[in-house]
Amino acid sequence: MCLRAIVLGSCAVMNDAFPTMRTLLFLVVAWMAAGAAARADDPQVIKQFDGYHSLTTSDFTVPGGWEIRWKSEQVLSVGVIRLDNTVIAGATGRNVGSLYLPEGGSYRLRVTGDDSIPWDIVVLAVGTSLSPSTAVDAGDYFTPSEGPAFKPAPPAPAVAVVAPTPVIASAPVAPPEPPPLPTELTAQQLLTIVTIKGDRVQGAGFFLKTSAGPAIITAQQLIANNPNWQVLSSTGATVKVTKIECATDRDVARLSVKDFGYPTLEPGKPEMMHAGDSVLTASATGTSLPSATMTNIGPRRLDVDGLRPVPGSPLVLASSGKVVGVVDLLPQVLASTNFGDNDFDERDSSASGSIEPYGQRFDNVHGWETCDAAKLQVQALFLEGFHQQSRTLDAYLNGTGDERDVKLWKGDDKMKSANETFLQGIVGGDPSQRSDALHQLLFELGVLSDTDMDQVQQPVNFYGFEQLRARDEIAYRQAIKAQLDSYSSDITRFNSIVSRNNN
Repeated sequence: MCLRAIVLGSCAVMNDAFPTMRTLLFLVVAWMAAGAAARADDPQVIKQFDGYHSLTTSDFTVPGGWEIRWKSEQVLSVGVIRLDNTVIAGATGRNVGSLYLPEGGSYRLRVTGDDSIPWDIVVLAVGTSLSPSTAVDAGDYFTPSEGPAFKPAPPAPAVAVVAPTPVIASAPVAPPEPPPLPTELTAQQLLTIVTIKGDRVQGAGFFLKTSAGPAIITAQQLIANNPNWQVLSSTGATVKVTKIECATDRDVARLSVKDFGYPTLEPGKPEMMHAGDSVLTASATGTSLPSATMTNIGPRRLDVDGLRPVPGSPLVLASSGKVVGVVDLLPQVLASTNFGDNDFDERDSSASGSIEPYGQRFDNVHGWETCDAAKLQVQALFLEGFHQQSRTLDAYLNGTGDERDVKLWKGDDKMKSANETFLQGIVGGDPSQRSDALHQLLFELGVLSDTDMDQVQQPVNFYGFEQLRARDEIAYRQAIKAQLDSYSSDITRFNSIVSRNNN
């Protein structure tokens, strides 16, 4: 009886409490559904950036309803820039902060910070249904050790986390102006510059950060035809080179060194370069030079206005501090194989190095080959001698006959001797004697034009880039040979050339 009463009493209580229990059950189910929906709407990581200094990021695309979150122990300024360079929003804050924008599209960020304090930035798609920085704590997205996915660590159950107050962009709020770009290299960057000097020329190089440790990037010409070259650090100490690698398709060399903690420049990426970018460089003695402007970006060559002629110096993007090229001055051997297109003075000016400096990319070198320093010197000296022989022939055949041109070809003993033999052969003024002397001179010049042609046409005699130089030299010499051959049937025209050189 008692037991039955107890049971019935319990049932009565449950019946009386049933509306309340039903309400609680509904709330539990609703809470679980809301949790599932929140998980479905978790912010999606679109892009992440980190650094120690000011830079302009690469471009990225976001959907509507997105947010920038950052973490740094310094005061950090973040500006949002459209691809047409219009600044649309910005915020400044310290420690952890965020910036919400409702409109999707393609953008880049301009980050302004101190060189010595690191920062991290993540771009998230949060959607238009979420309040900014409330679904997940912003600080959870800044644990670099967790890898690129930025997965949030599980929260401690007893710790209350207060999310930072977001800064929501609105049209009436004027974004902060991006700070001006630097106009010269920093003191730290100048420490990466090395001086390369030998018996003939002096230039620069720079320590580059690589996966194998620091390496020196420079112009190949500074170590090829420059006997007794050496590398000096920014402190004046000699840097020992352990291996020489030469690019096979351009005038760039990479020198391996032992890692003694040298300061290095970080390589930039192709997408960082834009026409109109400001670039910074240095002298061969490690002093900063005025900034220049990149005007064209080619597959190998970078055209830069206002660039100083310091071969081997780095081209550093002012916007990011990353290095994207090396200054070069390598002349063009021959402007055209048709000598009617330009005169000797134009060709000689180009071949003598009176040309505008430009940049060589090193991020997409076709291949690197290990070079022996002594062999490289022999190849370069051979090509230099071959070029000088072509140059003296060109001066005799296509010069103006002025003092400079005559001095040039008379500096070649064989050329001078051939011309003197001609003058001796025309003594007496007999027309037949002059004709014979002209044909003899033409023959001797032809012999000179054949000098070393068999060796220069053998690719095995040269490293990859020297093969390209040899190809240009062959074209130059063949153009001269063709000109000489044309005089065999037009000795009168050749006679006018000889007369001009002997006035």
